[in-house]
Amino acid sequence: MEAILNKCERDDFNYLSKVLDSYLSFTNDKRRKELLSKSDDCVQSKSELISLMDEQIKYYGSSDIAYLKRALFNTTSGVESNEIIEDVCNKLKIKIKKGGSTESRLERLVNSVVEKELLGKSPEELSKAFDGIGVGHADKEQILEHIKSNGKIAILPILVEILGPKITLGIIETIIISLIAKIVGREAAKQLVKELMKRNPWINALGPVLWALSGAWLAFDLQGPAYRKTVPIALYLGIVALRDGEEDSK
Repeated sequence: MEAILNKCERDDFNYLSKVLDSYLSFTNDKRRKELLSKSDDCVQSKSELISLMDEQIKYYGSSDIAYLKRALFNTTSGVESNEIIEDVCNKLKIKIKKGGSTESRLERLVNSVVEKELLGKSPEELSKAFDGIGVGHADKEQILEHIKSNGKIAILPILVEILGPKITLGIIETIIISLIAKIVGREAAKQLVKELMKRNPWINALGPVLWALSGAWLAFDLQGPAYRKTVPIALYLGIVALRDGEEDSK
């Protein structure tokens, strides 16, 4: 995950650090916070912070017992990034294309989650949802007409074609942050919403969660505390990865 963590900004690190906090783990939260406080002014501290966060994410990708076994008998203590992504995909019942870098896999994860959410809504629900985040009437009607004519297949390319990549990324962020809020709780997601609004001022804020998730996620359940770390972290890093464009399209 280090390549993606290198693309993170201070607000990203602040959020990820909060998700990684735990009173009942073997991770060194105190050291991470110390490095975070120095990372703006010290390149070495930022580098150490990224390395430590990568190790802690891998830790949460495995059980405590498995982690200890790896720490005792192997050079690495956690699972590999691609294993975490695959595990998150299975948990969210999402399928993505195999192969490629960690960055491209995270992007596919996020895109697949958003496609699943959009496909889970009726045209009427989509219309209301687009109204809620400030998509213009003409653009909304064009999107819905396109879906009506061609069916709900690969909606994201339609959004990119009609709204452009910047607005589409804002919609992707809105949906992903809404799902993260469902996992970590609305209060914990407030800062994410503020950052979302800063990057996408065109969005109309209608409460702490900006997208009413479809029924596809109503049965969403996370068994075990580790999933409450790995799922929101993987989704969030997928957003970070998409900010400079999709790897698969480069």
